[in-house]
Amino acid sequence: MQTYSLAYYIQSKYSSPVKRANYQLLIIPEINEHQSVKDLKIDCSISEDHHIAKNLFGFNLIHYYSSNPITEFWFKLTATVTKQEVNPFPVSLLYAKEEYNLMSSLDFKIEYHRFLLETPLTKLPEHAPIVFPVYTGEIKLLDYLLELNMFIFDFLEYEPNSTDVNTPIETVLYQKKGVCQDYAHLFLSVCRKNKIPARYVSGYLNQGEDFLGTSQLHAWVEAYIPNAGWVGFDATNHLLADHHYIKIAHGCDFRDCSPMIGVLETSGNQKNIHSVKVTNQ
Repeated sequence: MQTYSLAYYIQSKYSSPVKRANYQLLIIPEINEHQSVKDLKIDCSISEDHHIAKNLFGFNLIHYYSSNPITEFWFKLTATVTKQEVNPFPVSLLYAKEEYNLMSSLDFKIEYHRFLLETPLTKLPEHAPIVFPVYTGEIKLLDYLLELNMFIFDFLEYEPNSTDVNTPIETVLYQKKGVCQDYAHLFLSVCRKNKIPARYVSGYLNQGEDFLGTSQLHAWVEAYIPNAGWVGFDATNHLLADHHYIKIAHGCDFRDCSPMIGVLETSGNQKNIHSVKVTNQ
């Protein structure tokens, strides 16, 4: 077992008063069979009560609404998360061709259609400047995904501030650099091109290890392997997601997992500060 203390802090300052504001925050760690959460505390500059509701994928969204003028918004979450140490390499009892044939069936495509469809952020350009590995069913799906994980890790250079949340795949391919969300979107793009169900994951990453992407919320991918389930791949660090990864939520791409969405009535600019701290106890 691994236990982590985590803290998430965000501060937004506005050059002109915000008359009304509606905030949604997707930053609460998920509770699942391998991950438990306790001592969850939430604090906010808005005096109105918050409420928590499920989003489209069943994850907890924190809602705040302010009808009083504000020039600053800040929010802090702290929690203790316990992770079970599990073998990140799954075992499928199916042969390679059995996996491929199952994934080609209509029933499979219907069941996992949500994570087979391209989105604007995960659509490969028609004429990509590089040829990615192709899944043909000649090797086990896990072996193909491990190859793809390494391929993207080698292809892209990690460079903070080189992209933003709306940067298209085509731009990332031509500049050959990006941040964790770009690695994840590219991984998703190739999986969906090869009819492999895959979903975007947001979460916290153990800052006690020498990983890329620990200063903010991290992004990786979960791909579905028949007879094994959803398996996490982090192309940014060329790793499989294990007990160092604290999941918040998953979706089709970043837009389903954005940590903060705000609808503001104001005419001014804003400046945001994000801070993430994860300590292994």
